[in-house]
Amino acid sequence: MARITVVGSGVVGQASGRGFLHHGHEVTFVDINPEIIERLRLEGLTAKFPDEVHWAGADITMLAINTPTVDGKIRLEYFLNGLRTVAEGLRGSTRFHVVVVRSTVPPTTTVNTVLPLLQALSGRRVGDSLGLAMNPEFLRQISANQDFLEPWVTVFGTYGETEAEILGELYAPFSAPIVAVDCTTAEVIKYANNLYNATKISFFNEFHLVCEQLGIDSLVVGRTISRTAEGMWNPSYGTRGGWPYGGACLPKDTAAFYDFASEKLGLEMPILLGTMRVNEILTRRTTAPTTMHEVVSAEELILDAHSSANHAATVAISGALSSEFVDPPAESMLNAPFPMAHAGGEEIVAP
Repeated sequence: MARITVVGSGVVGQASGRGFLHHGHEVTFVDINPEIIERLRLEGLTAKFPDEVHWAGADITMLAINTPTVDGKIRLEYFLNGLRTVAEGLRGSTRFHVVVVRSTVPPTTTVNTVLPLLQALSGRRVGDSLGLAMNPEFLRQISANQDFLEPWVTVFGTYGETEAEILGELYAPFSAPIVAVDCTTAEVIKYANNLYNATKISFFNEFHLVCEQLGIDSLVVGRTISRTAEGMWNPSYGTRGGWPYGGACLPKDTAAFYDFASEKLGLEMPILLGTMRVNEILTRRTTAPTTMHEVVSAEELILDAHSSANHAATVAISGALSSEFVDPPAESMLNAPFPMAHAGGEEIVAP
Protein backbone atom coordinates (compact mmCIF):
# COMPACT_ATOMS: atom_id res chain seq x y z
CA MET A 1 0.00 0.00 0.00
CA ALA A 2 1.31 3.43 -0.94
CA ARG A 3 0.64 6.68 0.86
CA ILE A 4 -0.38 9.15 -1.83
CA THR A 5 -0.97 12.89 -1.55
CA VAL A 6 -3.01 14.39 -4.39
CA VAL A 7 -2.49 18.15 -4.74
CA GLY A 8 -5.36 19.77 -6.59
CA SER A 9 -8.69 18.07 -5.97
CA GLY A 10 -10.64 19.00 -9.07
CA VAL A 11 -11.88 16.51 -11.66
CA VAL A 12 -8.46 14.94 -12.33
CA GLY A 13 -7.30 14.95 -8.72
CA GLN A 14 -10.49 13.44 -7.37
CA ALA A 15 -10.70 10.75 -10.05
CA SER A 16 -7.07 9.82 -9.45
CA GLY A 17 -7.41 9.77 -5.67
CA ARG A 18 -10.63 7.79 -5.68
CA GLY A 19 -9.10 5.29 -8.09
CA PHE A 20 -6.10 4.72 -5.85
CA LEU A 21 -8.38 4.39 -2.82
CA HIS A 22 -10.31 1.73 -4.73
CA HIS A 23 -7.07 -0.26 -5.02
CA GLY A 24 -6.33 -0.03 -1.30
CA HIS A 25 -3.90 2.88 -1.13
CA GLU A 26 -3.97 5.62 1.50
CA VAL A 27 -4.91 8.91 -0.14
CA THR A 28 -4.90 12.49 1.13
CA PHE A 29 -6.65 15.10 -1.01
CA VAL A 30 -5.21 18.61 -0.87
CA ASP A 31 -6.81 21.82 -2.11
CA ILE A 32 -7.13 25.52 -1.30
CA ASN A 33 -10.87 25.62 -2.05
CA PRO A 34 -12.87 25.34 1.22
CA GLU A 35 -15.95 24.02 -0.57
CA ILE A 36 -14.00 21.12 -2.09
CA ILE A 37 -12.35 20.27 1.23
CA GLU A 38 -15.66 20.33 3.08
CA ARG A 39 -17.41 18.21 0.46
CA LEU A 40 -14.66 15.57 0.50
CA ARG A 41 -14.62 15.48 4.29
CA LEU A 42 -18.39 14.99 4.36
CA GLU A 43 -17.82 11.91 2.18
CA GLY A 44 -15.48 10.56 4.82
CA LEU A 45 -12.35 11.18 2.76
CA THR A 46 -9.11 12.64 4.08
CA ALA A 47 -8.93 16.18 2.73
CA LYS A 48 -6.62 18.95 3.92
CA PHE A 49 -5.50 22.48 3.22
CA PRO A 50 -1.81 22.77 2.23
CA ASP A 51 -0.70 24.06 5.65
CA GLU A 52 -2.21 20.98 7.31
CA VAL A 53 -0.22 18.43 5.30
CA HIS A 54 2.81 16.49 6.49
CA TRP A 55 4.38 16.30 3.04
CA ALA A 56 7.28 14.01 3.90
CA GLY A 57 4.89 11.44 5.36
CA ALA A 58 3.72 10.29 1.94
CA ASP A 59 5.45 8.02 -0.56
CA ILE A 60 4.10 9.82 -3.62
CA THR A 61 2.84 13.34 -4.23
CA MET A 62 0.77 13.90 -7.36
CA LEU A 63 0.36 17.42 -8.72
CA ALA A 64 -3.03 17.70 -10.41
CA ILE A 65 -3.23 21.48 -10.35
CA ASN A 66 -5.05 23.54 -12.96
CA THR A 67 -2.90 24.97 -15.78
CA PRO A 68 -5.33 27.26 -17.62
CA THR A 69 -4.74 28.89 -21.00
CA VAL A 70 -5.33 32.64 -21.00
CA ASP A 71 -5.09 34.72 -24.18
CA GLY A 72 -3.57 31.74 -25.95
CA LYS A 73 -0.79 31.21 -23.40
CA ILE A 74 -0.56 28.61 -20.67
CA ARG A 75 -0.50 29.90 -17.10
CA LEU A 76 1.66 27.90 -14.72
CA GLU A 77 1.38 30.15 -11.66
CA TYR A 78 -1.04 27.91 -9.75
CA PHE A 79 0.94 24.81 -10.61
CA LEU A 80 4.29 26.34 -9.61
CA ASN A 81 2.86 27.70 -6.36
CA GLY A 82 1.70 24.20 -5.49
CA LEU A 83 5.08 22.78 -6.44
CA ARG A 84 6.85 25.29 -4.18
CA THR A 85 4.66 24.28 -1.25
CA VAL A 86 5.42 20.60 -1.81
CA ALA A 87 9.15 21.16 -2.28
CA GLU A 88 9.47 23.22 0.88
CA GLY A 89 7.48 20.59 2.76
CA LEU A 90 9.95 17.91 1.72
CA ARG A 91 12.99 19.82 2.99
CA GLY A 92 14.92 17.97 5.67
CA SER A 93 13.46 14.54 4.95
CA THR A 94 15.72 11.74 3.73
CA ARG A 95 12.96 9.27 2.96
CA PHE A 96 12.60 8.50 -0.77
CA HIS A 97 9.68 10.41 -2.22
CA VAL A 98 8.29 10.57 -5.76
CA VAL A 99 6.83 13.82 -7.09
CA VAL A 100 4.50 13.15 -10.02
CA VAL A 101 3.25 15.80 -12.43
CA ARG A 102 -0.35 15.02 -13.43
CA SER A 103 -1.12 18.51 -14.73
CA THR A 104 -0.91 19.19 -18.45
CA VAL A 105 2.28 21.19 -18.99
CA PRO A 106 4.28 22.14 -22.12
CA PRO A 107 7.05 19.77 -23.22
CA THR A 108 10.29 20.03 -21.17
CA THR A 109 8.49 21.68 -18.21
CA THR A 110 9.07 18.69 -15.91
CA VAL A 111 12.80 18.49 -16.57
CA ASN A 112 13.65 22.16 -17.17
CA THR A 113 11.33 23.85 -14.65
CA VAL A 114 9.99 21.36 -12.11
CA LEU A 115 13.29 19.55 -11.48
CA PRO A 116 15.50 22.58 -10.66
CA LEU A 117 12.78 24.26 -8.58
CA LEU A 118 12.07 21.06 -6.67
CA GLN A 119 15.75 20.55 -5.89
CA ALA A 120 16.40 24.18 -4.95
CA LEU A 121 13.49 24.46 -2.52
CA SER A 122 13.66 20.97 -1.02
CA GLY A 123 17.43 20.88 -0.63
CA ARG A 124 17.30 17.35 -2.02
CA ARG A 125 18.53 15.82 -5.24
CA VAL A 126 16.37 14.12 -7.87
CA GLY A 127 17.91 10.72 -8.51
CA ASP A 128 19.12 10.46 -4.93
CA SER A 129 16.40 10.84 -2.30
CA LEU A 130 13.79 12.18 -4.72
CA GLY A 131 12.03 10.69 -7.73
CA LEU A 132 10.39 12.75 -10.46
CA ALA A 133 7.79 11.65 -12.98
CA MET A 134 5.26 12.98 -15.49
CA ASN A 135 2.02 10.99 -15.57
CA PRO A 136 -0.49 12.54 -18.02
CA GLU A 137 -4.18 11.89 -17.65
CA PHE A 138 -6.62 10.89 -20.40
CA LEU A 139 -9.87 11.45 -18.53
CA ARG A 140 -13.18 12.72 -19.85
CA GLN A 141 -14.89 15.11 -17.44
CA ILE A 142 -18.23 13.34 -17.66
CA SER A 143 -16.76 9.91 -16.83
CA ALA A 144 -13.45 10.71 -15.13
CA ASN A 145 -13.82 8.24 -12.26
CA GLN A 146 -14.64 5.33 -14.56
CA ASP A 147 -11.96 6.32 -17.06
CA PHE A 148 -9.32 6.25 -14.34
CA LEU A 149 -10.42 2.84 -13.07
CA GLU A 150 -10.60 1.35 -16.58
CA PRO A 151 -7.91 3.10 -18.64
CA TRP A 152 -7.18 2.19 -22.25
CA VAL A 153 -3.52 2.85 -21.58
CA THR A 154 -1.36 4.25 -18.78
CA VAL A 155 1.50 6.58 -19.67
CA PHE A 156 4.24 7.78 -17.38
CA GLY A 157 7.58 9.39 -17.98
CA THR A 158 10.25 9.15 -15.31
CA TYR A 159 13.59 10.74 -14.57
CA GLY A 160 15.07 7.56 -13.11
CA GLU A 161 14.56 3.81 -12.86
CA THR A 162 13.43 3.77 -9.22
CA GLU A 163 10.35 5.90 -9.81
CA ALA A 164 9.62 3.90 -12.99
CA GLU A 165 9.47 0.73 -10.89
CA ILE A 166 7.30 2.42 -8.26
CA LEU A 167 4.78 3.72 -10.79
CA GLY A 168 4.83 0.42 -12.65
CA GLU A 169 3.79 -1.39 -9.46
CA LEU A 170 1.24 1.31 -8.65
CA TYR A 171 -0.54 1.01 -11.99
CA ALA A 172 -0.16 -2.74 -12.61
CA PRO A 173 -3.51 -3.61 -10.94
CA PHE A 174 -5.37 -1.38 -13.42
CA SER A 175 -4.73 -4.04 -16.10
CA ALA A 176 -4.03 -1.60 -18.93
CA PRO A 177 -1.02 -1.44 -21.25
CA ILE A 178 1.73 0.69 -19.70
CA VAL A 179 3.84 3.04 -21.80
CA ALA A 180 6.95 3.91 -19.77
CA VAL A 181 8.98 6.73 -21.34
CA ASP A 182 10.96 9.83 -20.36
CA CYS A 183 9.25 12.91 -18.94
CA THR A 184 9.30 15.00 -22.13
CA THR A 185 7.87 12.19 -24.24
CA ALA A 186 5.02 11.82 -21.74
CA GLU A 187 4.29 15.54 -21.97
CA VAL A 188 4.21 15.39 -25.77
CA ILE A 189 1.94 12.32 -25.77
CA LYS A 190 -0.62 14.22 -23.71
CA TYR A 191 -0.70 17.18 -26.08
CA ALA A 192 -0.67 14.98 -29.19
CA ASN A 193 -3.63 13.05 -27.79
CA ASN A 194 -5.72 16.17 -27.24
CA LEU A 195 -4.65 17.88 -30.45
CA TYR A 196 -5.48 14.82 -32.52
CA ASN A 197 -8.99 14.83 -31.04
CA ALA A 198 -9.33 18.54 -31.79
CA THR A 199 -8.08 18.05 -35.36
CA LYS A 200 -10.46 15.15 -35.96
CA ILE A 201 -13.42 17.19 -34.73
CA SER A 202 -12.42 20.10 -36.98
CA PHE A 203 -11.96 17.75 -39.95
CA PHE A 204 -15.50 16.44 -39.65
CA ASN A 205 -16.85 19.93 -39.01
CA GLU A 206 -15.17 21.01 -42.24
CA PHE A 207 -16.90 18.19 -44.10
CA HIS A 208 -20.17 19.01 -42.36
CA LEU A 209 -20.02 22.41 -44.06
CA VAL A 210 -19.43 20.69 -47.42
CA CYS A 211 -22.35 18.33 -46.84
CA GLU A 212 -24.54 21.24 -45.78
CA GLN A 213 -23.77 23.03 -49.03
CA LEU A 214 -24.56 19.89 -51.04
CA GLY A 215 -27.75 19.16 -49.10
CA ILE A 216 -26.64 15.74 -47.83
CA ASP A 217 -26.50 14.17 -44.38
CA SER A 218 -23.07 14.66 -42.78
CA LEU A 219 -23.90 12.05 -40.14
CA VAL A 220 -24.09 9.34 -42.80
CA VAL A 221 -20.75 10.48 -44.21
CA GLY A 222 -19.09 10.51 -40.77
CA ARG A 223 -20.45 7.13 -39.72
CA THR A 224 -19.33 5.56 -42.97
CA ILE A 225 -15.82 7.02 -42.78
CA SER A 226 -15.44 5.69 -39.24
CA ARG A 227 -15.94 2.18 -40.65
CA THR A 228 -14.02 2.51 -43.94
CA ALA A 229 -11.09 4.92 -43.51
CA GLU A 230 -8.15 2.86 -42.28
CA GLY A 231 -6.71 5.83 -40.44
CA MET A 232 -9.70 5.60 -38.08
CA TRP A 233 -9.09 2.07 -36.83
CA ASN A 234 -5.56 0.93 -37.69
CA PRO A 235 -3.00 2.34 -35.21
CA SER A 236 -0.13 1.71 -37.65
CA TYR A 237 -1.67 3.67 -40.50
CA GLY A 238 -0.16 7.13 -40.80
CA THR A 239 1.03 7.33 -37.20
CA ARG A 240 4.73 6.82 -37.95
CA GLY A 241 5.84 10.37 -38.60
CA GLY A 242 8.46 11.37 -41.13
CA TRP A 243 6.80 10.04 -44.28
CA PRO A 244 4.59 12.06 -46.65
CA TYR A 245 1.55 10.41 -48.17
CA GLY A 246 1.96 9.35 -51.79
CA GLY A 247 0.62 6.81 -54.23
CA ALA A 248 -2.11 7.09 -56.83
CA CYS A 249 -5.01 8.36 -54.71
CA LEU A 250 -4.19 10.62 -51.79
CA PRO A 251 -2.21 13.44 -53.51
CA LYS A 252 -4.60 13.81 -56.45
CA ASP A 253 -7.78 13.50 -54.35
CA THR A 254 -6.77 16.05 -51.73
CA ALA A 255 -5.89 18.59 -54.42
CA ALA A 256 -9.01 17.89 -56.48
CA PHE A 257 -11.41 18.12 -53.55
CA TYR A 258 -9.80 21.31 -52.28
CA ASP A 259 -10.31 22.86 -55.72
CA PHE A 260 -13.94 21.68 -55.78
CA ALA A 261 -14.81 22.94 -52.31
CA SER A 262 -13.08 26.29 -52.65
CA GLU A 263 -13.96 27.08 -56.28
CA LYS A 264 -17.37 25.44 -56.72
CA LEU A 265 -18.77 25.76 -53.20
CA GLY A 266 -16.90 28.87 -52.09
CA LEU A 267 -15.82 27.25 -48.82
CA GLU A 268 -12.66 27.71 -46.84
CA MET A 269 -10.98 24.36 -46.15
CA PRO A 270 -8.19 25.16 -43.66
CA ILE A 271 -7.77 21.58 -42.44
CA LEU A 272 -7.45 20.22 -45.96
CA LEU A 273 -5.17 23.07 -47.00
CA GLY A 274 -2.97 22.43 -43.97
CA THR A 275 -2.90 18.73 -44.80
CA MET A 276 -1.52 19.40 -48.25
CA ARG A 277 0.92 21.98 -46.89
CA VAL A 278 2.41 19.54 -44.37
CA ASN A 279 2.73 16.92 -47.08
CA GLU A 280 4.63 19.39 -49.27
CA ILE A 281 7.04 20.09 -46.39
CA LEU A 282 7.65 16.38 -45.78
CA THR A 283 8.02 15.67 -49.49
CA ARG A 284 10.91 18.14 -49.67
CA ARG A 285 12.66 16.11 -46.97
CA THR A 286 11.97 12.59 -48.21
CA THR A 287 9.78 10.69 -50.64
CA ALA A 288 6.93 8.46 -49.62
CA PRO A 289 7.90 4.79 -49.24
CA THR A 290 7.07 2.56 -52.17
CA THR A 291 5.17 0.37 -49.72
CA MET A 292 4.39 0.72 -46.05
CA HIS A 293 6.45 -2.42 -45.49
CA GLU A 294 9.57 -0.29 -45.86
CA VAL A 295 8.52 1.36 -42.60
CA VAL A 296 6.73 -1.43 -40.73
CA SER A 297 6.41 -5.17 -41.36
CA ALA A 298 3.22 -6.68 -42.75
CA GLU A 299 2.97 -8.87 -39.65
CA GLU A 300 2.96 -5.83 -37.38
CA LEU A 301 0.39 -4.05 -39.54
CA ILE A 302 -1.92 -7.06 -39.35
CA LEU A 303 -1.43 -7.47 -35.59
CA ASP A 304 -2.15 -3.79 -34.93
CA ALA A 305 -5.25 -3.84 -37.11
CA HIS A 306 -6.72 -6.88 -35.37
CA SER A 307 -5.86 -5.53 -31.92
CA SER A 308 -7.46 -2.18 -32.67
CA ALA A 309 -10.57 -3.75 -34.19
CA ASN A 310 -11.01 -6.08 -31.21
CA HIS A 311 -10.65 -3.18 -28.81
CA ALA A 312 -13.14 -1.06 -30.76
CA ALA A 313 -15.60 -3.96 -30.75
CA THR A 314 -15.23 -4.36 -26.99
CA VAL A 315 -15.87 -0.67 -26.40
CA ALA A 316 -18.93 -0.72 -28.65
CA ILE A 317 -20.37 -3.80 -26.93
CA SER A 318 -19.77 -2.40 -23.44
CA GLY A 319 -21.77 0.71 -24.32
CA ALA A 320 -18.88 3.13 -23.92
CA LEU A 321 -19.87 4.52 -27.32
CA SER A 322 -23.44 5.66 -27.93
CA SER A 323 -25.52 3.02 -29.68
CA GLU A 324 -27.12 5.85 -31.64
CA PHE A 325 -23.90 6.10 -33.63
CA VAL A 326 -22.26 2.69 -33.30
CA ASP A 327 -23.97 -0.63 -33.83
CA PRO A 328 -22.39 -3.45 -31.76
CA PRO A 329 -20.46 -5.68 -34.18
CA ALA A 330 -21.44 -9.28 -34.66
CA GLU A 331 -19.28 -11.79 -32.81
CA SER A 332 -17.90 -13.02 -36.13
CA MET A 333 -16.41 -9.57 -36.78
CA LEU A 334 -13.96 -9.96 -33.94
CA ASN A 335 -11.76 -12.33 -35.92
CA ALA A 336 -12.53 -11.15 -39.45
CA PRO A 337 -9.67 -10.16 -41.80
CA PHE A 338 -9.18 -6.44 -42.29
CA PRO A 339 -7.75 -4.79 -45.41
CA MET A 340 -4.43 -3.04 -44.88
CA ALA A 341 -3.24 -0.01 -46.86
CA HIS A 342 0.06 1.83 -46.92
CA ALA A 343 0.77 5.48 -47.62
CA GLY A 344 0.60 4.89 -51.35
CA GLY A 345 -2.71 3.03 -51.44
CA GLU A 346 -1.58 -0.58 -52.09
CA GLU A 347 -3.62 -3.13 -50.15
CA ILE A 348 -2.71 -6.38 -48.53
CA VAL A 349 -5.27 -8.60 -46.87
CA ALA A 350 -4.72 -10.37 -43.59
CA PRO A 351 -4.95 -14.13 -44.08
